[in-house]
Amino acid sequence: MKKAINLLVLIPAFVFLLCGCFSPGKADTPMEKIQERLNSMQGYYCTADLTRFSSKGESKFGVKQYFKMTGQYRMEMVSPDEVAGNFTVYDGKTICQYNPRVKGKIVQDVPENKARNELFLGQFVKNYMNSEGVSLAVSNIGESRCTVLEAVIPGDNKFTSTEKLWIDNETLNPVKLVIYDADGKEKYIIEYNEFQFDPEFEENIFSVSAVE
Repeated sequence: MKKAINLLVLIPAFVFLLCGCFSPGKADTPMEKIQERLNSMQGYYCTADLTRFSSKGESKFGVKQYFKMTGQYRMEMVSPDEVAGNFTVYDGKTICQYNPRVKGKIVQDVPENKARNELFLGQFVKNYMNSEGVSLAVSNIGESRCTVLEAVIPGDNKFTSTEKLWIDNETLNPVKLVIYDADGKEKYIIEYNEFQFDPEFEENIFSVSAVE
């Protein structure tokens, strides 16, 4: 599926994106700077507000995310109170879920969950770089001027079909990630608060054995 390129985006930026022709240190346009940042990203840490839409209505959560482009991740629930302290961690081989309210409750070998994986910015970057159809636009969120990137989510999952990422043109930090179902309805909205590219992770942050 091919998407029309939004006319708000400069043609040179689009040509740059498709060709991948970029010399580090010579980024001039916001799109070039964003491309450089995403291409060089090794991992990130963030706090965010997550909104999930389902047949039961709208649910909101506060989360912390840790992610490495090699695949390891950790997502901690911060709010509401009934889920605060729960976390999921993936060390590259095993997924572990931990609930502090059930003493010693650790569940390992949890099946891979595509919807959960798509909640990480790193997965968006992988989808975007491999997407057959891309769409670029510019938009404002509050006082921020943003570039909007769109990608197709592989796998033909009707609940997670496409996604859009808003990136601040000045800070180059992500502002918002929205995942849509096959009908174009919002399924997940992630609004970023604190964001750090390539942080120094604690030694055991992605360790499953460390929480046993």
